[in-house]
Amino acid sequence: AMQYVSDVVNGKKRVGKEILLACIRFQQDLKREDLELHTKEPDFVIGIIERTMVHKQGEDLDGTPLMNTPLLLQPWQIFIVYNLIGFYYAKTKERRYKEAFIFIPRKNGKTTFIAALAWGLALLERKSGATIYIVAASQKQACQSFEFILHSLRTKGEIENFRVLNNNAEHSISYQFTDEHGGVSGSIHIEALASNPDAQDSFNCNIAIADEIHAFKKAAQYNRFKEAMKAYTNKLMIGITTAGDEINSFCYRRLDYAVKVVSGTTKDDSLFVFVSRADQDDQGNVDYTNAQQHEKANPSYGATIRPADIMQEALQAQND
Repeated sequence: AMQYVSDVVNGKKRVGKEILLACIRFQQDLKREDLELHTKEPDFVIGIIERTMVHKQGEDLDGTPLMNTPLLLQPWQIFIVYNLIGFYYAKTKERRYKEAFIFIPRKNGKTTFIAALAWGLALLERKSGATIYIVAASQKQACQSFEFILHSLRTKGEIENFRVLNNNAEHSISYQFTDEHGGVSGSIHIEALASNPDAQDSFNCNIAIADEIHAFKKAAQYNRFKEAMKAYTNKLMIGITTAGDEINSFCYRRLDYAVKVVSGTTKDDSLFVFVSRADQDDQGNVDYTNAQQHEKANPSYGATIRPADIMQEALQAQND
């Protein structure tokens, strides 16, 4: 995480201005007397992910199949984990960040990352009775992350230890931990849900991941889960999106607010911001045939994003 921040701030890693601001914010946070950075918790989550999660599909850049190989987090993903889980208010057990806005283009490994993050956070918070919702505008989208977790557990031969419901009524994974005396010492429950804009469901969770929030029709689809975690001190509401095309949307307002926070024009100490996009001119235009802008927009450029493919698509868009 420190290496990623150093590479970004020193210009060795090409990123957009919002990621640069996020890294500068990280450096400033390290100097704050009211905050302290823990390594045990983020290292635990990263270790759990890389030791238990495997790829469900895909190929490496050279064509090598990735199916069932270990999911190794990229530097930008480790940076996010360290921010979300590492910062605590000094001399307390309270984490600093209660909410996150993550904005990344398609095919940068978003679905696998949020699934793995949900899994790692569940085990981290097991002693609090972790309840984690993976929410999307459609059940199919929410279940993509859920199925990724299931695939990893099956591959590792651990699935028989968990209570799994995967039918039309419910998509969930549950487990109860016991101590040496047979008493319950913790539990986890991960569930994939579609966020109905008109539903009045009553939820109770400590962590929720709202996927593809650009498809949310109403702010209530997001806020319903944010309000469901008021009983917890170390709650975390994560909104993640690949961007949409509706400027009068809840997602666009969240983007606008997040940029103000990371830029320092609005103070919100509880919101973590990771906005990965190309640089724009004063009119909002992007030089979309510029390879440097492709790299700035895509944190997984050269890993899951093939430079030649994205350039070809950009040139096709210019010619069409």
